[in-house]
Amino acid sequence: MSYHNLPANNPESKTGSQEQRTYVSNASAEINTQIDQQLQRIAKTILKSTNTPRYALGIKSILITGGFGKGEGSITLTETGKAICRRDFDIVCIVDRKPSQKTANEIEDQIYKSLGIPNPTSCIFERGQNFVVDIMFLRKNDLIYPDIKFYDLKAASQVLWGEDVRGINPWTNKDVSISSGLRLLFEKVTGLLGTFSLTYMGARELTIEERDGILSECRRTFLDIGAALCILAGKYEARFSQRSRILPDLYRAKFSKLAQILPELPEKVIEYTDLRLNPGTRYVEEDPIDLWFSARKHVKETLKFYVEKYAGKTFSDWNEFPKLMRVIASEYYKPFLGPLIHNRLHLSNTHILHLAAFLYQGLTNVEYSYVTTSRGEGNPLKAFRKWYVSPSLKYFTSGALLLFSLGRDGSVEKDLLKASQGELDKCIYSDIPSSGNRSWERLRIRFLKARELYRGYHFVK
Repeated sequence: MSYHNLPANNPESKTGSQEQRTYVSNASAEINTQIDQQLQRIAKTILKSTNTPRYALGIKSILITGGFGKGEGSITLTETGKAICRRDFDIVCIVDRKPSQKTANEIEDQIYKSLGIPNPTSCIFERGQNFVVDIMFLRKNDLIYPDIKFYDLKAASQVLWGEDVRGINPWTNKDVSISSGLRLLFEKVTGLLGTFSLTYMGARELTIEERDGILSECRRTFLDIGAALCILAGKYEARFSQRSRILPDLYRAKFSKLAQILPELPEKVIEYTDLRLNPGTRYVEEDPIDLWFSARKHVKETLKFYVEKYAGKTFSDWNEFPKLMRVIASEYYKPFLGPLIHNRLHLSNTHILHLAAFLYQGLTNVEYSYVTTSRGEGNPLKAFRKWYVSPSLKYFTSGALLLFSLGRDGSVEKDLLKASQGELDKCIYSDIPSSGNRSWERLRIRFLKARELYRGYHFVK
């Protein structure tokens, strides 16, 4: 794993405020200053790039979101006290004109060059494998949605440069859509598949990078499960520390059925929140494979519970999961399309919204089919099987079935593997025999490829 060592002093002038900022709670002022210097270097690179005649994006504001924006960034300390970032810098740039994907990639390359580190986004799954600067370009009218990322931008981010646009989002924590919580759980499916390989279950010893990647992703998985449940209860809080305080009582009161299956979940969330917020904490080293299967179990049971609540239907066999996802697909995008239609067309009509939800997903299939076909990864006709379900919901469904098909002993449940391939085949080529460990590993790689090809095309996945 290529973690990023923060530089010592940066002599370059800051583009933002000179005030002392907190990016990592319970860390020294020196460490927070080091992080601020690096973020100001990123902001200066963005400004220099976007203000050139070649790009001319009309940049209005640069913000840091995610853990560091909340003041709860994840770092570890070396024996000499040097800070090493363990998670991403999530940068949001508010612009008049969004750049093309090619332009965004060029700006991203310039940022990594200014930091003196290689661009890791060429990896098929960069999260947990490398330190990443994740940059998103938005317009002001993109900030109106009741999605977790836009609420976090409003409630728990910091302005690095320019105009403070955080007040544009009109929603409260009670308004964060349960679709956002479902997506969080699906991203945990992706994270667990992205940081794990069947080769890890063999006789060889894991490398330090492999161990750290699994442990980091699994611990974050418990935190995001807690976030998803807070959203489902209408009690979402942007900061990890706030969620860990309210979750125990919320869990027992609102989710008694899940609490019978996973009684230890709140304690796990508290434990890993404390570990994140206190970088000098000493803890008992966990077995990464055991923790991976424990996190997998918690995702499995929480996802089942969440989907049943969302769809208003129960299921006992994961082979039924794709049918339930078709029900969810009809509602999944409505919380985001509703504000879009109202903002652009000044309409608020349930029939129009229902039609828009179907048309939007058809459009995403057209676009995704173009991308996969142009890269030799798909069949243009296959994307229109279940055209009314977006590609992301199809490959997320495939990923969940794939993740849950693996046994602790390394065995693979053939029916789930076959169902996973069937869903993925509607996105990209997955001509893989549906049996055996080798097939599971190959399908894992194809799933990650499907996810990579979809990134960056829409305001919400």
